[in-house]
Amino acid sequence: MLTGDLVRARVKGRDIAPALVDPDSPRLLDRAGELLAVMDRAEAEGWTRGAIVAAFREVEGLSTDTRMLRGMAKVLLDPCTFDTEAPVDPVALRARVFRAAARRGPLGRRPGARPTAAEVLAEVAAELAAEGAGEGGEDAPALDGDALAGALYADLKDEQRLLVRKGPRDPRALVDRYNLALVQALLLRTARLDLRLPDPDPKRVRQLLRYLKFFELMFRARWRGDELVLAVDGPRSILSGAVRYGRQLATFFPAVALHPRWRLEAEVHWGRRNLRKRLVLDQDAGLRSHFRDTGVWRSRAELFFEERFRAAETGWTLEPGRMVIRPGQDVVVPDFTLRRDGRVAHLDIVGTWRRAWLRRHLADLPDNVILAVSRRLAGEGGGLPDTLRRQVVEFAEIVPVGEVLRRAEAVARPEGATVP
Repeated sequence: MLTGDLVRARVKGRDIAPALVDPDSPRLLDRAGELLAVMDRAEAEGWTRGAIVAAFREVEGLSTDTRMLRGMAKVLLDPCTFDTEAPVDPVALRARVFRAAARRGPLGRRPGARPTAAEVLAEVAAELAAEGAGEGGEDAPALDGDALAGALYADLKDEQRLLVRKGPRDPRALVDRYNLALVQALLLRTARLDLRLPDPDPKRVRQLLRYLKFFELMFRARWRGDELVLAVDGPRSILSGAVRYGRQLATFFPAVALHPRWRLEAEVHWGRRNLRKRLVLDQDAGLRSHFRDTGVWRSRAELFFEERFRAAETGWTLEPGRMVIRPGQDVVVPDFTLRRDGRVAHLDIVGTWRRAWLRRHLADLPDNVILAVSRRLAGEGGGLPDTLRRQVVEFAEIVPVGEVLRRAEAVARPEGATVP
């Protein structure tokens, strides 16, 4: 995610908008290509993070768009994996080298009366080599003073080496990902957002709801005319876990850009004074998602439940969830629909939840929808009161089939009955 110093936004009165860049600009694509060339070399040669950042600074040169280039550089670095690569543990090595230096007394910069740092490192290398040989370590790597000098601080962030590179590989993909990052940085500061989908395709609705659940976000779905409105809680609306939740919300946003028609309205807390600004975006912003447009993701809780249901003799049939609509009110696309003897119940497995949110959510749902909630994902005010237990099943890791069926027997409605 872009840090505050890298966010580029335009503020006009009550409105705020990300300062999106033109993904078709030849000049911009050339600059993106220069950054990618650095990453190509770093990947091939196993550079350290510090070396990559230094090369990025050279690309910036005397450019006037430093903030944009540094933002793109962060987009390239964030998905990568860096780790310590050293022949010996750097922490233990530092302690040993510092003890050896203390024994030798004050160090000098040049060979002479005082020992130098290079001589201390050579001494420690000889000790380590002797210890390795004494322990039968014939295959241990040969160590010398230069090797130890490189390993001494290899665990520091700038000295960690690039092990796995992920993220964009061509200039257009990098620019597109950067534009998404500008929006994501604003979503980290939201209290709430409404996502409007005009005349939505049910398959697209299911896809989006699955992403909302995958990222464990709190949301409510409602019809307004022919629009489906998804009201999503922002990180400023919760007290604990706000940083993690904000990152989840921001990471979810590319799923929105998969849709052909959408409009996002959000309340953003901006600046040191946390002034409330309005963010409005739609499909005309030209944002392109890097998410795969499949919609096939399923949570582990869903998979485990279905596996155990299929293995049990229940008398119920289990199907993919069918969209449940209350005219003029809520809509839900549950994970599963259960049928037996002409009666229907639905099961929806939710992500992060709070007791107050759960109570409001249930009040707007048809009474034949069962919710499964994870104790692990309970927010503040968690814990399930008895008044909610008719339609709610708690679970730790696996949704209990037997408990769901007991609830289904209690709440199932005749097929085709009017939804209250």
